[in-house]
Amino acid sequence: MSKLKLKPKKVKGRMRILKVLPYRNFMVYVREIMLSDRSLFEYLVPLGGEIYSSYMEILPRKGKTKLSKDEISQCTELLWAGATATIDTLLNIKPNKKEAGIVKVFEASRKSVEGMVN
Repeated sequence: MSKLKLKPKKVKGRMRILKVLPYRNFMVYVREIMLSDRSLFEYLVPLGGEIYSSYMEILPRKGKTKLSKDEISQCTELLWAGATATIDTLLNIKPNKKEAGIVKVFEASRKSVEGMVN
């Protein structure tokens, strides 16, 4: 009888978890998926037997091959804001005045990015 040995293939990290925290008793996962020329940033929220998700595709600045730590941090926070807004919407929770201001800033930045991409 031959003994089949499986050896794990070493793969350079293509995906990494950036943030895992609870929000209103639901876990929020923010991760980066690294492609050859860009990164996808995604949030995952398991809620009520479903998984809610959204992502952003970000290219490095012209002349650069990688995103800076600051750019990655900004992407993480934008996705965190989107995930928390998704949870609040699904739970029918209206934002307070401070949160409403954050939503305004988020929406303005989203429209700005959409304008550059489209």
